[in-house]
Amino acid sequence: MYKLHNPTCFGGMCVNCCAEGNPCGKGCCKVSFRVYDAEQQKTDGDAPYLGHIMKKPKSLSLELFTDADAFEVIFPQEATAAQKGVLIGTSIFLNAIFFEEKGQDAPLV
Repeated sequence: MYKLHNPTCFGGMCVNCCAEGNPCGKGCCKVSFRVYDAEQQKTDGDAPYLGHIMKKPKSLSLELFTDADAFEVIFPQEATAAQKGVLIGTSIFLNAIFFEEKGQDAPLV
């Protein structure tokens, strides 16, 4: 189906925070996961990608009064309804893994 990968720099050694433009343009930093074809070998640097899942920055007022996150999902053009559903579910999974606080007893993933 698809591969997901953070934009990286320095030969894949670190996440490229500036891949989606100004990383701190408004509120929290942008965090992007790019969607690649499952058969595509190169997913580093400026490799062509089909879509992305990006955690959107919040305004200061939203940051202070809520802990809700917003994600932008750009689907590949040829994606079916089922594939779009999988990508939406993937964005919820990414939120749970990377952005939600874990309690002391929570297992490390």
